[in-house]
Amino acid sequence: MQNHKRPPSSLIFIFGGSGDLNLRKLTPALYNLFLDDWMPEQFGIVGIGRTGYTDDKYRKHLLDGIKKFSRRKGEENGNWQDFAKHVSYLQMDAEDEAAYQQISAIVKKKEAAFGEHPNVIFYLAVAPQLVPDIAAKLGPLNICADTKCTRIVIEKPFGHDLQSARELNHLLSTMFDEDQIFRIDHYLGKETVQNILALRFANALFEP
Repeated sequence: MQNHKRPPSSLIFIFGGSGDLNLRKLTPALYNLFLDDWMPEQFGIVGIGRTGYTDDKYRKHLLDGIKKFSRRKGEENGNWQDFAKHVSYLQMDAEDEAAYQQISAIVKKKEAAFGEHPNVIFYLAVAPQLVPDIAAKLGPLNICADTKCTRIVIEKPFGHDLQSARELNHLLSTMFDEDQIFRIDHYLGKETVQNILALRFANALFEP
């Protein structure tokens, strides 16, 4: 029985939606949240990539990833169909500036369907050299000016060295508020890293 408050309506755009990171990590994680009733009652997930998928073929591709990589692969029993109806695919060349108007159109369509303006999350699960160009093309969209409802998530690695990371930070700061920017490294959740944190903070010798 659900005993927690769900997040508000949300629309998640995954750049690199046809890539390995989404197949192995992101969609399985979102599916787990859905199974545990942590996803919003109204949500949409839009995978963005160059590969030529129809919505149905894209959903089948993601289901193959769930069966292969998810820890909840044994819990499909009808739940996948309920989840998949929220998933769609946008074939798009991220270097084509005009194509980004398709994103604005999808947001407006979902806003009408939801009956309210959703939180909009741009998850950049792409190679680091692609991030600055995508961010620069997202920034001018009207929806990105909404600092309360729009977020951009940068998947690791953040740049390829210190200088490129600083340049990327500067670029993002010209288009987004700091509260809109999330820098994600899923490897910080790995057991080895967690053990380092335990060693640091639970050790009477090292902690001081």
